Amino acid sequence: MKPTKQQELIIEFNGCSVVIASPGSGKTFVLSKKIKQNFKELKEHQGVIAISYTNKASNELRNRSLSDGENPMSSFFGTIDKFYISEIIVPFGKQIWGFPENEIVVDKIDSLDSEEQKLLNWFNRDLILSEVKDFQFDILKEFFKKGMLLIETIGLLGNYLFDKSIACQKYLKARYKYLYIDEYQDSGYYQHEMFLKIKELGIVSTAVGDLNQSIYAFSGKDSKYLESLITDKSFKYFVLNKNHRCHPSIINYSNFLLNPKTELIDCEKNLIWFFNIDGAEKDVATWIDKQIPSILKSFKLKENNKIAILTRASRTAEIINKELKTSHKLSVTNELDLNLNVWSGIFSNLLLYLLDSKHRFIEVIEEFTLYERLTRKQKNELLVLKNNLDKSNDYTKLDIKQLKASFIQIAKIIAPDSENMDSVNLLDSVLNNRTEFLSYKPASEEEVNIMTLHKSKGLEFDIVLHLDLHEWVFPNKRPGPNNDFDNPIYGDWQQDLNLHYVGITRAKKGCLLISSSQRTNNNGDIRNGRVSEFIELNGIKKLRYIKTKS
Repeated sequence: MKPTKQQELIIEFNGCSVVIASPGSGKTFVLSKKIKQNFKELKEHQGVIAISYTNKASNELRNRSLSDGENPMSSFFGTIDKFYISEIIVPFGKQIWGFPENEIVVDKIDSLDSEEQKLLNWFNRDLILSEVKDFQFDILKEFFKKGMLLIETIGLLGNYLFDKSIACQKYLKARYKYLYIDEYQDSGYYQHEMFLKIKELGIVSTAVGDLNQSIYAFSGKDSKYLESLITDKSFKYFVLNKNHRCHPSIINYSNFLLNPKTELIDCEKNLIWFFNIDGAEKDVATWIDKQIPSILKSFKLKENNKIAILTRASRTAEIINKELKTSHKLSVTNELDLNLNVWSGIFSNLLLYLLDSKHRFIEVIEEFTLYERLTRKQKNELLVLKNNLDKSNDYTKLDIKQLKASFIQIAKIIAPDSENMDSVNLLDSVLNNRTEFLSYKPASEEEVNIMTLHKSKGLEFDIVLHLDLHEWVFPNKRPGPNNDFDNPIYGDWQQDLNLHYVGITRAKKGCLLISSSQRTNNNGDIRNGRVSEFIELNGIKKLRYIKTKS
């Protein structure tokens, strides 16, 4: 694939930069191209830091950056939390505070007993580093010395230890020459601080994001950090705004949604539809079953997995999963994926290897240790275990006990010092939950995809069926003071609008927006449903398909 002029300018630039990248503009292609070039000039002990928002996105970037057999040198591919833990907190926490009594585990504050939780009453995710007192860091130090990291405090600890340890700063400066952070619009305060600190070490730093895809404000993320880089003169500013993925009418619709003054692209027909189905979610599923054959025929599709049903609420996804007769696959996120312990990462990657042919066994190993460092005996043991795994991808014939034992044996070989029973228990939970287990497997050609809008971020499908377009649900709102329904209060209009935008731009060829006359509420009761404000916003209906008279 030959880069466009926009892409070429970014690939050839070798300084600090901020890239605003629209959906379908080829940002992963650009990042992988830049990283491939970086590898050519690095020494064996040097590497690139490539931070992605999810493990899945990180694996995708790593695979594309190594697609031609490149040597990753001493590079890091992963999430920001994994970077904090492996590159800063564990090694330099030991150096400053001493070795912990037990192997490091990552846990949540609410998993602590009540007395331990009281010790952390002062903590909240909006804390600025300079506001934290020495005695409060002493509390985190004591948890560390007991072998415990609390996931909510990882960003705070990473920044604190970076500032306190000159050795940490020297290590990062010697080892890494380039830093890339993707999805920067979903940065939090501590990630932004760390990005700037690493840049000040002389490491060439690049932030990539899209202000219009900021959808994680509920977890403390804020697009203001990306905006601040745009106006920072020490960063070269680039724009990737040409959507190479979506039909022109989808580009028009999504852009108009955010800005009704947008310049529209010429196109012969609009391939966005709106349907208001009579009934509730069960009836929506029945309607979709009837539409799938005509969708396949109209768009000349041969595989059902080119179609995705996206929902605002996981509850809706579960109802559609239960009621839809067409062969389908529900993708869900589970606690094993979210857990930051090393063994959890190994188990998640082994499940991906087991169920997704795109993943290679050697990649699982080399994410956690260098294959060449293993003894001949260990390599032979891994080969036997790999051959056993290769026979274990049919859930109906799955020997859960044996598979779990194999996973643990592999983890003991590649990360013997990171043994963790929480990870083992989470693995056990996934292996005993058919839906969670099969979430690691891509939809087969016969299966329609079902997932939440948040889960779909970063993915693409030929056709998207976008559900949950009900008033009060999407955008989310509640009655005003004194139960005033005429003056409601929106949860976060812009975040919901961005999420709607994300859903529409997952579609390459066509998008069906769907509401219904009834909906299921949080208590499982069916209520009357009204159409979302997004459907009529700024006269946007003129950009949807209009049936012409024959």
